[in-house]
Amino acid sequence: MDITKVLIYVYLIFFIAAGLNHFLNPQFYDAIVPEFIPFPRLVHQFTGVLEIVIPLFLLTRFRKEAALVMIIFLILIYGANLYVWIYDLPYGRTYFSNQQHFFRFLLQLLYIYITYVIYIYDN
Repeated sequence: MDITKVLIYVYLIFFIAAGLNHFLNPQFYDAIVPEFIPFPRLVHQFTGVLEIVIPLFLLTRFRKEAALVMIIFLILIYGANLYVWIYDLPYGRTYFSNQQHFFRFLLQLLYIYITYVIYIYDN
């Protein structure tokens, strides 16, 4: 098994766990949904469903399309993290420093890059 295929499975497990966490720890996500978005619990639970469903399509013949959708999704959901950074809100009970927020931003770029690697994977 090649490294990219392993990466896809690790990626899948990570995002399924992240998606499930929206239902297991909803208060955490309630706090980071921007105030101007109505029905924050419903919105972040829908986000959790997307974090589970979209990566599953990476295992199908729609891998390239799913990867593109996931890249767009990752860009859009970073808005919640940016909102937390701008308004100095906590992640759960923890407030991040600017350096930690910047690291979180770099981490999001890494997720996008990994998704791009999955996109260009030809197997």
